[in-house]
Amino acid sequence: MIRSLLRLARPARLLLAGSFVARLVSLAAAIGILLVPTAAIADAASGGAPSLVAVGAACAGLAILAGAGRYLEHYLGHRAAFELLADMRLALFDAVAPLSLDDEAAASTDLTTVATRDVDRIEVFFAHTIVPAATAVVVPLAVSAAVAAGVGPVEGLVALAAFAFGAVVVPLIGARSAARSARDVVAARAEIDEHLTNDIVGLAEIRTLQAEDRRMRALERHGDDLARALRPGGTVQGVRQALALAWPFVAVVALLALADAASLGAHLVAGIAVLAVAPAATAVEAFARSLPHALASARRYLDATSRRASVTDPAEPAPVPAGPLGLRASHVRYAYPGARAVVDDQSFDLPAGESLAIVGESGSGKSTLASLLLRQRDAQAGTIELVGSAGAVDVRDVALRDLRGAVALVEQRPVLVAGSVLDNLRLGNPELGEDAAWAALEEASLADDVRAHSDGLRARLSEDGLSLSGGQRQRLSLARALARAPRILILDEATSHQDPATARAVRDAVASRPDLTVVVIAHRADATRGIARTLRMPSAS
Repeated sequence: MIRSLLRLARPARLLLAGSFVARLVSLAAAIGILLVPTAAIADAASGGAPSLVAVGAACAGLAILAGAGRYLEHYLGHRAAFELLADMRLALFDAVAPLSLDDEAAASTDLTTVATRDVDRIEVFFAHTIVPAATAVVVPLAVSAAVAAGVGPVEGLVALAAFAFGAVVVPLIGARSAARSARDVVAARAEIDEHLTNDIVGLAEIRTLQAEDRRMRALERHGDDLARALRPGGTVQGVRQALALAWPFVAVVALLALADAASLGAHLVAGIAVLAVAPAATAVEAFARSLPHALASARRYLDATSRRASVTDPAEPAPVPAGPLGLRASHVRYAYPGARAVVDDQSFDLPAGESLAIVGESGSGKSTLASLLLRQRDAQAGTIELVGSAGAVDVRDVALRDLRGAVALVEQRPVLVAGSVLDNLRLGNPELGEDAAWAALEEASLADDVRAHSDGLRARLSEDGLSLSGGQRQRLSLARALARAPRILILDEATSHQDPATARAVRDAVASRPDLTVVVIAHRADATRGIARTLRMPSAS
């Protein structure tokens, strides 16, 4: 896992190298701040007359150098980390975007948690692990060698043993328990995140079913799981911190015990050098506490980015037929894992420019059928074809980009982004001009609402369009679909939040496009009024 993270860190290696050099300078200066007055005291004790001005000036200069090095170390390290985290989120998006609905449902981890909390935890490795780990090796070795050369080989071995204990033995104490605890903590927090996300999304249903107490009890159980997962790691951390505080002073006592009257000053300087370098070695213990969490999060991230989509482009894509498109489904079947078929032997033939209503109870497979039409998942049996004047082509033989350029889906709960109205209209259609944007808003009966805002198309929306009403969000999603000029439009409960007059205006605008083939999925009778062709899905029971 660490090797995988090091590969991810390669693009920022120059920044990390600069951070390493800056940390070396900072540590050397910090060591000097303690050694200069210690050497002066030893000199005075042996009858010398050190200059207080020179000692003070040297300490002041070293303090400035230590501060500058510390600042530069953190600046370069965090810049490297944030650039790498941005690249990681983009890589995660690139890996997740092609996944089908079934791929996402089968994911072992919540992708939102991976993209936010887990990626943020990996920052510990980039900003607080690579450089401190390298200096924790270089600096203690250099000081141990200096002690051996300046005081004696035995004293050098004592210093080296102390550093080895602090940098190697202490971090390894309880390593397996800490790693297991970290994995359990990450998993428990992911469960809490998923639970809260589901509560937010399904708040209306929870209140309708009066399930608030049941959901709160489930959340408390997740909290208990998190507390149990934290406990072993906390115990290990306490033991490590106690040892990290003790070993530098034990080393100093051991060095002073080797001194005689003539060499006391040199041994004192050596002891102070060990104390000064101890933070560099104990840094290993500090990041050993957080590293297991970072590695557990990295494992989830790498698992997410290594997923392969089950719905992919054909090896040799066929072109979408030119001109208006119809839809033809023949004996289509789809079943979720471990369940009966939710779409079972369904067939229909929808000529270009006409409309089809797909109706049925909740859970009867209406939205599942819509996802099959768009290849958000693949049918397990049967065929779905795009039908043009010159012939038909199976949707599985068409490149996904071409298919989704020809077929647009407007869902009951559309996905919007924080940004302007125009930003949301341009999703998937970045070249959309303002005139075309206004035309699409007119067709979706949203233009007057946008004009009422002083910023018009530049009006800012909050995350997921929460500043809009449910009906406005649906109409904005419809305008976005219409702006792409699709040849087939699928409306999946897309007017469920509209008042009758607005829903009628939307239907009339869609009907005004004579070559547009429309599939309307609804369980309300008024949403399918005027549509002659109807496919009734069987009851879920």
